[in-house]
Amino acid sequence: IAMGVKGNDGKAAKSKLSHQVVIICAIALLFVAAVKTIGSAPWHSKAVVREEQHINWLRDNTSSRQSADSVIEDSSASEESNFIQFEFSNLGGVEGSTGIVLVELHPEWAPLGVDRVKSLTAASFWEGCRAFRVVPNFIVQLGINGDPATQKQWASKKIEDDPVKKSNERGTVTFAMAGKGTRTSQLFFNTGKKNGFLDKEGFAPFGAVISGMDVVDRIYDGYREKPDQGKIQRKGNEYLEEYFPRLSFISKARFIARDTALS
Repeated sequence: IAMGVKGNDGKAAKSKLSHQVVIICAIALLFVAAVKTIGSAPWHSKAVVREEQHINWLRDNTSSRQSADSVIEDSSASEESNFIQFEFSNLGGVEGSTGIVLVELHPEWAPLGVDRVKSLTAASFWEGCRAFRVVPNFIVQLGINGDPATQKQWASKKIEDDPVKKSNERGTVTFAMAGKGTRTSQLFFNTGKKNGFLDKEGFAPFGAVISGMDVVDRIYDGYREKPDQGKIQRKGNEYLEEYFPRLSFISKARFIARDTALS
């Protein structure tokens, strides 16, 4: 009798184990099917695509994104501010390469020069201006508007000279001129360390770069002094874009409040 009881218990255990295996297999199959369904769902596919696009965007736009992040947005600043932010494009002659240069104006150095720069900035004069004369370790010169009609208006508005109160050190910004009382809209960034000789020639700095001098150094210098200033005056950017397409240029200029600029 005892042997019979043992035999029946073994069969029952085997039968119970078989049922458990079947149930586990069924659950596993349902889980696999559910995962496949989720993976093929439209929302999941879109999420994967968005993630891939984001990764590609970071790979393709790292340098330009870094430049864009450094742009200071400040809609409260006005012409009363002594800080101007210039955004340069085509740095190194490469399309899409941008950078920010922040200039502090110094009325105590050159009040007439500062007033003219502020007027030009308020009139959105700088947008599109090409750096047409770039001599490494000397200067970066710009300030001829891409529209000949606009340039003609400003070319007739000459201002008197400011006495030189600040030396033309690297990083200072100065108006170009053709003699006494001829300053209009052209200016240059001093990139050389030995530009002090310009002081005795009457070139009076009106401001200085307080951030972004590395951007100034990346302004395209491949054409040096080849662009013809007379043709730029007459034909504007049409001439420069055809014959000197790699020139760096100012894409935007705006006033920045002091607290924002120095933060």
